[in-house]
Amino acid sequence: MSLETLFRQAVHELRERNIDFAVAGGLAADLYRREPRLTMDIDLVILPESHGHQAAVSVIESLGLHAGTARQADLAGGPKFAIRQQNTEPCMVVGRPANDPSAEGVDILLPSIPWVTDAVKRAQANTVDFGFGSVPSLTLEDVIVSKLYALNSTPRRAKDLDDLQSVFEADHQIDIPYVAGQMRRLNIVIPRQAEPFLPDIILKISRDIVRSQRRKPRSHR
Repeated sequence: MSLETLFRQAVHELRERNIDFAVAGGLAADLYRREPRLTMDIDLVILPESHGHQAAVSVIESLGLHAGTARQADLAGGPKFAIRQQNTEPCMVVGRPANDPSAEGVDILLPSIPWVTDAVKRAQANTVDFGFGSVPSLTLEDVIVSKLYALNSTPRRAKDLDDLQSVFEADHQIDIPYVAGQMRRLNIVIPRQAEPFLPDIILKISRDIVRSQRRKPRSHR
């Protein structure tokens, strides 16, 4: 099944279930990049009324894909996280053909990722025609927040860095107060490895967050 067909069917299945959703990941970033890039999967974020993990698994399986679950610890990485992997919340359902895990597929991100809820709500008023009708898509600012959040956990994510560079180079009008507010709410601090690739305004917000953390009084036992 082609990526376009998977995309169309995933959107149909989410609408059939009355689940609020939005396009995220590479497809959303491509809306704002200076130049397009190839993506090998469809990333969607969902905001169901309940049972988000089960809903995502149901959608993935309806597409004829195998549903795998990624948890918060999987995204954080490192051996110490693997030890407590089963004790963290599901944050994404990964859909791939059962006989070819490296093939094109669909990933559904869940509201346990803390930027998702606000991003899905805002996306309902930000629709894009992908050739089969208008589809809610992450706003420019929420794409930036999502990519910065990913870097906060995994500084060497090349695709996220490349997306951020290209988006900022496109010279959009960005709602910086919203981005700054989300960075503070989510405690996003830019890793040193990523600093050379990001604009000064983002680095300044990050430094302000670090300074505010240092000023917080320590709790006494």
